[in-house]
Amino acid sequence: MRLAHVSDPHFGRIASLHVLEDLIADICAHGCDAILITGDLTQRARRGEFKAAREFLKALPQPYIVVPGNHDMHAWWHRPDLRMLDPLRRYKRLLAGQLEQAITATGLAVLGLNTTYGFTVQGGRCTTQQVKRVQSFFSEQPPDTLKVLAIHHPLTALSVSENLDLARGGDKLFAAAAEAGVAVVCAGHWHCAHVEVCIAGGSELVVSIAGTATSDRWRAPQSEMNSWNLIETVDRNLEVQIRKYDSHTRTFSVYRQVTHSFAGQ
Repeated sequence: MRLAHVSDPHFGRIASLHVLEDLIADICAHGCDAILITGDLTQRARRGEFKAAREFLKALPQPYIVVPGNHDMHAWWHRPDLRMLDPLRRYKRLLAGQLEQAITATGLAVLGLNTTYGFTVQGGRCTTQQVKRVQSFFSEQPPDTLKVLAIHHPLTALSVSENLDLARGGDKLFAAAAEAGVAVVCAGHWHCAHVEVCIAGGSELVVSIAGTATSDRWRAPQSEMNSWNLIETVDRNLEVQIRKYDSHTRTFSVYRQVTHSFAGQ
């Protein structure tokens, strides 16, 4: 099983002339079974940015899921009324009618949840309803299913999370995911690619944080670095590659690789 985890392309702030084309080519070359796009497809939620994002999605192989990020909401200084009352109206009209999506296939179950809300500049939140949704959705899946949760805002503290945003209520959702047997939690938002194994309730989960795939909104220590994460399972082993872009050679290559065994679970 192979999954592509892509985040924060930020159409409107694309880093280089060919990065988008080369990203699509690299994803296609790996023959992924599903693609997860974890938010911030636009920079300012403008119509032209959503149009570009829609064309990007059309170029990807199916199936894929997409969840919104905080940059996909109406800007609070432009339309404060919509920011409060219907912050993702343009996202729903121009990109994805459903804010929360799922993929189910033989051996795979992916649930994408919306962690954005209008009453904040960039933070996220998780709701009690989403906790229940995680519990019910994953409990319905057959044994030996790879269970994956996709959101924009990271849920729990990691070794690199100091001074970085976490979703309010994220620990409860993370605990529910662990209890439901989720193996991988995919998020973005930080613009800093990272992979870490976490323990919650006695269960081990791999957290995949994807960097910004195509924009110039880099964050130290990964300055001038575009990337995406390749997730692959073989038997009870799960491997995550952070694939870094080189604009000079127009290629993606392995920047870091983490392998984890679930054999004991």
